[in-house]
Amino acid sequence: MRFRRDWALVALAGSVIAAGPAAAQDLSALEARVKALENASGQRVVQRSKKTMSLSLSGHVNRAIQFRDNGSESGVLHVTNNLSRTRVRWIGEGRINGDLTAGTLIELGNQSSISSRQDLGDNGDDDGPDVLDERQIELTISSKTLGKLSLGQGDTASEDTAGADLSGTAMATVTGDPFLLAGGETFQVNGAPLGRTIRAVFDTFGGAGRRDRIRYDTPKFAGLTVSVSHHNGDSWDAGLHYGATIGGVKVAAGLGYADDESRNDEKTFVGSLAVLLPMGLSFAIGGETHGKIGYRFHAFELGETRLAVEYSEVNDRAGVNERATYYGAGVVQVLEPLGAELYFSYHNAELDLAGANDPDDIDIVTAGARFKF
Repeated sequence: MRFRRDWALVALAGSVIAAGPAAAQDLSALEARVKALENASGQRVVQRSKKTMSLSLSGHVNRAIQFRDNGSESGVLHVTNNLSRTRVRWIGEGRINGDLTAGTLIELGNQSSISSRQDLGDNGDDDGPDVLDERQIELTISSKTLGKLSLGQGDTASEDTAGADLSGTAMATVTGDPFLLAGGETFQVNGAPLGRTIRAVFDTFGGAGRRDRIRYDTPKFAGLTVSVSHHNGDSWDAGLHYGATIGGVKVAAGLGYADDESRNDEKTFVGSLAVLLPMGLSFAIGGETHGKIGYRFHAFELGETRLAVEYSEVNDRAGVNERATYYGAGVVQVLEPLGAELYFSYHNAELDLAGANDPDDIDIVTAGARFKF
């Protein structure tokens, strides 16, 4: 109010006069300070004398309803879709100089009724943690000329090199990783569990995954980045990541090698390739035998509609002369005003045994939504 402001100025001016003529010149500065406080509506204002790292908050919530049929029983599950589970992240960023920037990332995820562990034998909620758990916690130093160094829990160099995909259907199709959608479901033979889950018979084709590691990425050159990382257990991996647009055609590819001999006595090569044509048609191959065909178009003003079909085959994963296959189809509808996606998919998983009765197929129908913030 004008009345309060005037009295504040009178009081401040009196203090200046009492302090002597040398302080009279500060009256205008004091008046400006009173005005600033008045404009702040009485709220406390904190000012930092030094520039610090900025902080941004983001994440999403992803929930789904699944209908599953394993041949012996069927039912409905309410799950967190582990193709992109619910998460929250805090990203810090600060500039060191014209070339160097520093960053921090804390990303926590939710595993309440996670789709990769749930099966029809559960009571509806799995017994895993239902609070936020660690996904990525790291610090980074990035240089435009020298590349990027990452230290902490995060993606290894070969992570995602087998999952190149430009269909935009990651919420609905599994791209070689069916265990993320229903990994805990058990194959049945004559009404009894076989002892083989979807997770056990399908490869993840995902490289070394996320681990505590140190990772280095070169600057991108003509769309290509070379990465290498070292993890606990004295294991290491390397990856090539490529992304570019050539004559209107988008191309994404990856090639990875993981040396996990000290951890699980495995050395793994993985790779993938995906293309997106200007008319919206996409193709992707990867893993042992995985393929996907997608199509993106605008059917509604709300956002893009995305369709995809896929097939994958894995041999000798859980047993000699065993073959696991799945096929699936999915649709994703983008809601641009909300930054959200609605999705629906169907998948069929099949296991062929050597010299024994084959188990029943497992059918999975999934409908859900992911809302970003």
